[in-house]
Amino acid sequence: MIDEHQMHSIIATAICECRKERPDQQIDIEEAKSIAKCIVEALADAGLQIAPAKPSNHASSTEDS
Repeated sequence: MIDEHQMHSIIATAICECRKERPDQQIDIEEAKSIAKCIVEALADAGLQIAPAKPSNHASSTEDS
């Protein structure tokens, strides 16, 4: 199961990072979290999901060569 709080926080942090070089357009973390929730809701309404990545087995299989 995905931790929704963590997902919203990751997206909110990315939103804030996008604005950090523009001091006149900075956004606070609470507003960014609200935007993140809207993004996740819009993706869900479109039938999309955010899921953890599956571990890759490629690294271990190439070591045997």
